[in-house]
Amino acid sequence: MKKLKEIYLINRSKIIIVVSAIMIITAVLEIYFSLAVRVTSNDECLWIPKKVSADSSAIFFNNVKVGGVTWNAGVRNGDELLRINHIMVPDPYTAQEILNKVKAGDYADYTIKKNGKIVETKVYVKKLIQIGSFADGVLALFQILIGFIVLMAKPDGRVQKLFYSIGVAFVLATTFIFVPQIFTQKFLIENSAWFTIAALAFSFGSIFTPFLFLAFFWTFPQPFRFMEKKWVRKTIFIIPTVLFVLSFLSTVYIFRYTKNYFDNFKTLQGYLGNILPYVHILAVISLIINYFRLKSKEARKPVFIILIAYILAIAAVVYTSRIAPVISDTIYNSPEYYTPIILIIIFPIAFAYSILKYQLMDVSVVIKNTLMYGTATVSLAGIYFFIIYILGQTISEAIGTQFQAVIASLVFIVFAFVFQSAKDKYQDFLTAKFYPEQFAYQKVLVKFSNDVSTVVGLENILDSMKKTFVESLMINNFGILLRDKNDGEFNLERNLGISTEDLKVKAQNIDQLIERKAVIQKQPVIDIAEFDSAFPEEADRLKSEGIYTVIPMVIKSKVIGLLLFGLKHSGSQFAGKDIELLYAAANQAAISIENARLYETEAEKLKIERDLSLARRIQQGLLPKCLPFLKGLDICGEMIPAMQVGGDYYDLIQVSDSKLFVVVGDVSGKGLAASLYMTKLQTMIQLACTEEKSPKQILTEINMKFYSSIERNSFVTITLALFDIEKNKVTFCRAGHMPVLTASNGIVNSYRTQGIGLGLEKGIVFDRTLIEEELVLKPGQIFAFFSDGITEAMNENLDLYGEDNLSQLLKNKSDCTSVELMNDIWNALNVFRGKAEQNDDMTMVIVKVK
Repeated sequence: MKKLKEIYLINRSKIIIVVSAIMIITAVLEIYFSLAVRVTSNDECLWIPKKVSADSSAIFFNNVKVGGVTWNAGVRNGDELLRINHIMVPDPYTAQEILNKVKAGDYADYTIKKNGKIVETKVYVKKLIQIGSFADGVLALFQILIGFIVLMAKPDGRVQKLFYSIGVAFVLATTFIFVPQIFTQKFLIENSAWFTIAALAFSFGSIFTPFLFLAFFWTFPQPFRFMEKKWVRKTIFIIPTVLFVLSFLSTVYIFRYTKNYFDNFKTLQGYLGNILPYVHILAVISLIINYFRLKSKEARKPVFIILIAYILAIAAVVYTSRIAPVISDTIYNSPEYYTPIILIIIFPIAFAYSILKYQLMDVSVVIKNTLMYGTATVSLAGIYFFIIYILGQTISEAIGTQFQAVIASLVFIVFAFVFQSAKDKYQDFLTAKFYPEQFAYQKVLVKFSNDVSTVVGLENILDSMKKTFVESLMINNFGILLRDKNDGEFNLERNLGISTEDLKVKAQNIDQLIERKAVIQKQPVIDIAEFDSAFPEEADRLKSEGIYTVIPMVIKSKVIGLLLFGLKHSGSQFAGKDIELLYAAANQAAISIENARLYETEAEKLKIERDLSLARRIQQGLLPKCLPFLKGLDICGEMIPAMQVGGDYYDLIQVSDSKLFVVVGDVSGKGLAASLYMTKLQTMIQLACTEEKSPKQILTEINMKFYSSIERNSFVTITLALFDIEKNKVTFCRAGHMPVLTASNGIVNSYRTQGIGLGLEKGIVFDRTLIEEELVLKPGQIFAFFSDGITEAMNENLDLYGEDNLSQLLKNKSDCTSVELMNDIWNALNVFRGKAEQNDDMTMVIVKVK
């Protein structure tokens, strides 16, 4: 069971996408069925069956609408219906089934008995749209769409899960529309599986929906204290589960073993209809109480919008189900009385508006950022191409059209350099102008990146952390807790706004919790909703101190400290991109702290060796712990330093379900200094690699930042490749690094594109020489990315292993997995070196196309 849960958590995003796609398609089909398939023919009257003898019954007209189509055909109340379109009608259901086959605007032939005489007449047929089913379908579609966005923004959030579950329940509650409107016992026998599935989904959705609403509004916008009790959370789901099982079993029994199955089914739904509305009323009351619990007007505004929409939706349902049947003859004669049911659509619309307008559930910031930065890039690109066009036309007119192609090329190249820099500055300006908090977070990370190798001493590092976080983020509640090496507890070392100066947090199962969270998400951050499970003894204390987010400082799955954050300056909680930046900063802080601890023990040789061994494990921990899963790729990577720590580096950065960056780098030199630069480079690479950037754009951006902070006698060679499974291609650049080898069908190719190392030159020469290569992926193809430590490995005779030996090893290996091929390479290198010591760091990444 634990293994299944872990598999689910690892593949959670994909599962959410698949389930959401199924739900969305189902909702769309429900809307289609309500508008096209389940449309009912309407003759603006009722047919009432009455017994005329002990063994027979007849159908009589009733509630014939004055001026309606049946009235105009000469039919009156009390007339008997014998045949429709010359087919005998033994019961109203058969009559409706026959009439439904007549198209709107056509005439149906009615045979009636009027005053003892048989009369033939023609009745004009109208069509009655299932307005209630249509409203349900639209409501379900909107709710599942919004729920999907909310859940993808924060898959671990309890509120987000409940909100998404409401959307799923809405979709399931309307699935009964897929069952024919007129069905017989024969239909149920022949389509038992289909009916069972529909009844199962319908019962589940209709019963669970109000209870999910209740659980949601007991948690949103702020949880009630009793929701922290496990028995309450269990009970709120046990009750609908019991009702669901009873309802489903009763439904199956009714339709299989009773004669008046349709009437009995309506009776069963009536019982549920008398119970479930009270749950909705309790949910409304809970939302009202929660509304008044909010102290500020700003916090109440979005909740007020949702409350009004919820009340209107319930009022529409109550009116349609209770009042409309009383004030109208029938829905057939007065469908307009039932149209207010469409008001239920207001509920998801109100939620969508509140989410976007008032930044509820950590969603709107992500959407706004995407829209703003996307618009900025597109607009800037438009200006860029417009200027190129104008300049090209102007110069061509001045010089002549014979040089137009050359001039256009030169102008394009010049502005290509200008565009990236201008776009970055423009986005930085927008961030600073409209998102000052996020701009401050970026400054925090840059500061940590620049200071990691310059700040000396643990106390200085802690002071720098506090100053940087507090002043840049402008927060009122902040704390740094470090793990004590003796008892393992976390002790408060620096703080702002925390009254408990001797605050301690017991470790307990924090390491295991962080490790489990790291498997399913990039940033294993602890949210306030998880305080009770993560810090059972200190949860209330942390909440009372105004702490909402805890970010661990992790080194190789070991938590060495905790960063405590209150609310942002705007009053909202840290989420989304904020968390990514803060987590990266926490990692930098962890490295700084560990390095400070290493430096403090440099006096003794034994301790130095021990610390360097720890640094080696830290560096290995910074490399990918688990390989990303991309359908169609088999990946393996490993780095073996020559000393305790090294300057080689590789990374596997998955930016979407179909895109993966492969990075292999080599810092000049070896040892601790090289490893620090490698750590700095890793942070820059991870921040720069995004879905919309190409390898060349990323290397150009990093080179500009890296040049100003690296010593002039140091540099970094790097290969950066982007695998795009959706487009079936790989794009890569070599910044002075070793060639990229590909092997396919026994042929090995070596790609030596141009490019100089990072940090050698500020940007002009680097950009001009950097070339981007693009290849089409082929099944069985092998890509080898490696550092010079592989080909320059030496044996006892000082002979180099060389690229030719490596190429020969890669041939005819299409049947091997990447791990098998990697093992073959290490074995071959060990045999070649013999007793010679490793002379350089060795790094290799193998990517095989399945």
